Amino acid sequence: MQVAPVLSLDQRNFYALFHNHHYGLMPMIEKRGEQRYRVFKGGTITFENGGIACTVRNMSDSGAAIDLENPMILPHSFTLSISRDNFVRNCRAVWRNDKRIGLAFVQ
Repeated sequence: MQVAPVLSLDQRNFYALFHNHHYGLMPMIEKRGEQRYRVFKGGTITFENGGIACTVRNMSDSGAAIDLENPMILPHSFTLSISRDNFVRNCRAVWRNDKRIGLAFVQ
């Protein structure tokens, strides 16, 4: 009887991706419609009761990821502004991971 080697999580993920198998792992599916580009820009998110500074970490035509200095609850929709680029977009949060928030731009 042959025993399969014990693989680390990184090794299993690599093997699963390389061989197009999932082996109980969550498949890595790109949900974005467009490629995002890394940036490092100061921005401001504004909403009805005020605004806070943020750092824009990546962007595409349809969304962005921002970092906040402190975790906080945001309203359903708000505005992202990058003053040095004259950039203003209405947006909504689509995911959150501690201080990083993924945004979708809304029309």
